[in-house]
Amino acid sequence: MLTALPIGPGRRRLWQWSVLAIVSLAVAGLFAILLVLSRAPITSESVPWPEDFFQKGLVAHVALSFAVWFLAVFGAINTAMVPNDTRFSTASVGFLLDKMALFLAVAGTVSLLIPTFQDQGEPTLNNYIPVIINPIYYAGLALLAAGILVSVVRVLKNLSMISCTTVDEIPVVMSVGLIYVSAIVALVIAGLQMRDIPLSYDYNENLVWGAGHILQVMNIGLFLIAISLLFRQAFGHPLAPPRFFRWISGLLILIALTGLSLYSFFTTGSAENTRAFSALKFVLGVPVSMILIALAVGIWHQKQNFRITDPGGFSLAAAFGVFTTGALFGLFVDGADTRTPAHYHGVIGGINLVFVGLFYTWLLPLLGRAVTHGKLVAWQIGLYASGQWFFIVGMFAAGGMGASRKVMGAGIDVDTLSALAATGTRDLGGTLAIIGGVMFILIVLKALFRPAGTMS
Repeated sequence: MLTALPIGPGRRRLWQWSVLAIVSLAVAGLFAILLVLSRAPITSESVPWPEDFFQKGLVAHVALSFAVWFLAVFGAINTAMVPNDTRFSTASVGFLLDKMALFLAVAGTVSLLIPTFQDQGEPTLNNYIPVIINPIYYAGLALLAAGILVSVVRVLKNLSMISCTTVDEIPVVMSVGLIYVSAIVALVIAGLQMRDIPLSYDYNENLVWGAGHILQVMNIGLFLIAISLLFRQAFGHPLAPPRFFRWISGLLILIALTGLSLYSFFTTGSAENTRAFSALKFVLGVPVSMILIALAVGIWHQKQNFRITDPGGFSLAAAFGVFTTGALFGLFVDGADTRTPAHYHGVIGGINLVFVGLFYTWLLPLLGRAVTHGKLVAWQIGLYASGQWFFIVGMFAAGGMGASRKVMGAGIDVDTLSALAATGTRDLGGTLAIIGGVMFILIVLKALFRPAGTMS
C-alpha cells in the first residue's frame, strides 16, 4: 500500500501540478466544444466569435491536450519523486525552485489562451507545437518551457533524495531531464539561425521541428517511467533489472544528442535538416521496441495476477495495445494523409493511458486522495482505450483511401462501403474516447477537490 506524502509544501505542490495537468485537459475539451459551436449553423452566426477563432481554438486545444498535459505530468512526477517535505525548509533553494517552476508553468499556460480570444495574431497549424503569431503566445511558450526547465534543474540537483521506492527509475529520470534540456537548446539554436526570418507558418514549423523530435524522445522516457511505476504498483515486482533502465536511458540520451548535433551539419529549415530529424524515428524504434518487449513479457509473466478492476494492470495492458498499434502505423506514414495522425494519436493515446493509470495508482494515493478501484474506473479505462484504438484504425484505413490531413469532415468521398466503414469506425472510436476522457477528468477532479484521507 502506497503511503501518502506528509502534509506540507511537497504534497501541496504535487496537488497543484496535478490540478494543472487535469485542468489543461478539461479546458482543451471545452475548446473542442467551442470549435464545434463556432461551425454550427445557428451559433456560428449568432455568437460574435473572435477573428479566426476556429484555427486559434484548434491551436489552443492541441497545445493544452498535448504540450501542457504532458509537461504538467512531467512536473508532477518530478515533485512526487523529490517532494521537499522533511529534508528542506520552506526557505530552501529546493522549495523555491519548485514554487517558481509551478508559477512559470501556470503563467505560461494562461498566456497560451489569451491570444485565442483576441482579434489579432495569425494561427499556424504547424507540427508538434502549433502557434498563434502573437507576442503573448510566444511568451506563454517561453514561460511554460522555463517552468519545466526549473523543475528539471531542481530534480537533477537532488537526485540522491529520490524515494527509495523509485530507485529503478533514477537513470531514466536523469536522462529525461537532460533530454528536455537538449530540446530547449535545439529551440534556441533554431531561433538564432532564423533570427532574420519573418514570423510565418514556415518559421514556426522550422523553429519547433528539431526540438519537437527531441521532445518525442523525452516522451518515451516519461512513458518508461510511468510504465515502471505502474508495474510495481500493480504486481509488486520491478518491470526489468536495473541494467535495463540504464541501457534505455543511455540510448535515449544518445538519440537526443544525435538530434542536437544535426544543427552542426544542416541549417535550420533546410531539406537536409528536415529529413535528418525525420530519420530519428527509426533509431528511436530500438529503445521503443525494447520497452514494449519488456512490458509484454512482464504482463505475460503476471497474467495470473491481472485484474481488470486494477487500474494499474489494466492501463498497462491497454496502453500496450494502443501504443503498439500506433507505432506500427508509423511504418506507413507519408505525411500527406490521415495515416500520419493515426500513427501519432496511437502513440500519444498509449502514453495517455499510462498517465491515467499513474494518476489512479500513484499520484492520487500520494496525495491521500485514492479512488476506489471498481467498475467505474475500469469502464473509464476501457472506453478510452477501445475508443482510441477504433479511432486510429478507422483513421488509418481512411488515410489509405486518400483522406487528407487537417481538413473538416471525412476528408474523402464516402461513396463506398469501405469508406463508410473506415469513417464510421473512426467516428465511433472518437466518441468512445471522448466519453472515456471526460470520465477520467471528472473522476480525478472529484478526487483532487475532496478532503484528503477519504476514498471516492
